Amino acid sequence: MRIRSSGPPAPSRPGPVLTGCLDVVLGVLLIALEGVLGAVLFYAYTGSDPRPPNPDMAEAGPPGMDWSGTLVLAAVTVAACVIGVVLLRHGLPIAGVVQLLGACLLLVLTLTAWHRAHEDAHPEPGNARAYAASYT
Repeated sequence: MRIRSSGPPAPSRPGPVLTGCLDVVLGVLLIALEGVLGAVLFYAYTGSDPRPPNPDMAEAGPPGMDWSGTLVLAAVTVAACVIGVVLLRHGLPIAGVVQLLGACLLLVLTLTAWHRAHEDAHPEPGNARAYAASYT
């Protein structure tokens, strides 16, 4: 015999299917982002400049700043932050904190890549004169 209560039913927690699917989706997304980051780092540190230096270009100065590496790393960093926040919001504090710590390391890597690209695009005035004088 069942006794009915007069109040509204108690809210139920999401089932294992819903939370299990979220874990799988976030795991696959994290693996994809790590693959992209690995490919970008591999290309950045092993790739060569496709254009050989041209002596006629010495008078024009250094090349403009290359934003491609910085923007890709920034996009991966933002995605890692979003995944960390989603993990925290869904009650996975340890995974969320570890993800956000990884995002902080990605932020440092992004700022380092930006700084190197900025230094390559804007060399010291003394170095630019020595660079231009070496071709004359």
